[in-house]
Amino acid sequence: MKRTWMLTALVAAGGMLGGCFTESRMANAIDHYVAGEMAADRGDYRAALAELAKAIEADPKLSLAYAAMGDIHRKQGHYNHAADAYVRACHENPYAFRSHYNLGVTYQALSSMARTAKAASEYLRKAVQVYLRAVTIQADDFDANLNLSACYYQEGKFDLAEQYCKIAINLNPRHPYAYSNLGIIYDAQNRPYESIRAYKNSLELDTNQPKLLLNLGSTYMKLDRLRSAQEAMELSIKQDPDFPDAWAQLGSCRFRQKDWPGAMEAYQKAVNLDPRS
Repeated sequence: MKRTWMLTALVAAGGMLGGCFTESRMANAIDHYVAGEMAADRGDYRAALAELAKAIEADPKLSLAYAAMGDIHRKQGHYNHAADAYVRACHENPYAFRSHYNLGVTYQALSSMARTAKAASEYLRKAVQVYLRAVTIQADDFDANLNLSACYYQEGKFDLAEQYCKIAINLNPRHPYAYSNLGIIYDAQNRPYESIRAYKNSLELDTNQPKLLLNLGSTYMKLDRLRSAQEAMELSIKQDPDFPDAWAQLGSCRFRQKDWPGAMEAYQKAVNLDPRS
């Protein structure tokens, strides 16, 4: 009985010593993590990454350190390294919304920079998967839903793009770009009247949107409403006189109205602004 107690006591003591050691390592990891964040705040990214590496060495499961490394790599434009760090952060903490969201943003950036259509498609697929996880963790996040919608749009899955764009609008009905995106989605689905309504909703929230006005004008042209199209394009140019696409579209609109001098003037302006047009 006594020996059993002694053995139990030794095991308990060993457990206590092990616990102290673990707590010490955790404290050390947190110290390095905080030092890394402070170095990042002052712009010393090399020192920050070194401190975060030490934090991970002390505690390989410290998801915060991986997420912080991802943030730094993304700020530096090192998107592949950022993705690797965020993947590890998500693995260590599957319920960390911010890590999943940032990983989705990183995959979107990698998609836009991909050299082949296959690579771009693969990054988009990964972005969709991560954003779906993010909106599962935090369903009421506006940006995650809107970004997910944009990814689905790029994949040509317009019904899903519409679904998540509408969720974003419900979460923030005062955001003009959500309505603008919805208008683009409707246009891709050949639903011009709904597209125009969405564009106008966006303009009611922010009138200074030359690209949206150009989209609106293009949609009017599809309906052969050339006078309305011209008004939208001229307003786009008024807001941004150096927007070559607006001048080129205005040229097309005037050409269809048989305003040859006006079309020539607009086309010439487009070429002057962008010789590659």
